[in-house]
Amino acid sequence: MSVEVTTYPDSTNKWPTPFVNLANASAYPAFKPVDTKKQTSQIFKFSFYTTVGAYAWLYLWKRTTFKLGLPMTVVGFATVATGAKGIVTNLREKNDGWNTFWAVGAGNLAVLTAGFKNMPLKHKALTGLGGAAVAAFLDHAIWAQSASSAGRDYKFVEANGDEVLEKQQFWDVWKRRPLSQTVESLGVGRGIFKP
Repeated sequence: MSVEVTTYPDSTNKWPTPFVNLANASAYPAFKPVDTKKQTSQIFKFSFYTTVGAYAWLYLWKRTTFKLGLPMTVVGFATVATGAKGIVTNLREKNDGWNTFWAVGAGNLAVLTAGFKNMPLKHKALTGLGGAAVAAFLDHAIWAQSASSAGRDYKFVEANGDEVLEKQQFWDVWKRRPLSQTVESLGVGRGIFKP
């Protein structure tokens, strides 16, 4: 009597290994052209209307106002950074941390130039480049982790292929599988009996 054995995905890379892909950009999804105009206008509209809506709501509710400088600075940063990232990604035809670096650098330059006029130029440059470097490193580290986390992160798998993951797949790594599934995987024998 032969028992049919079901093949399950390889169990390598089941535990998080955050530093394994930091040296390369292999975890990033393949390049696809970015619709820069659409993304930038969506970010601007959402952040601008949210800011104006919050301002109007606060005025109607409390009959008070707040300074628009900081919220509009955030709107400007988000708009410039999104636009710059789309442009840089399309020019380089590549996805990696450098796109984030240049996008955040451009956003910082716009915000620090427009919003902080009294800040010395060297402080603007150091602050902008420092923030861009931190953002690029975090972006790169998150993508590097996505390719090697438990069961391979669904974000990485779906971005790099046409595979649609089942909803239960993530929990298969962390929760005990049903006994019937284990028996199917290992087969009957060696003290393992069918339930």
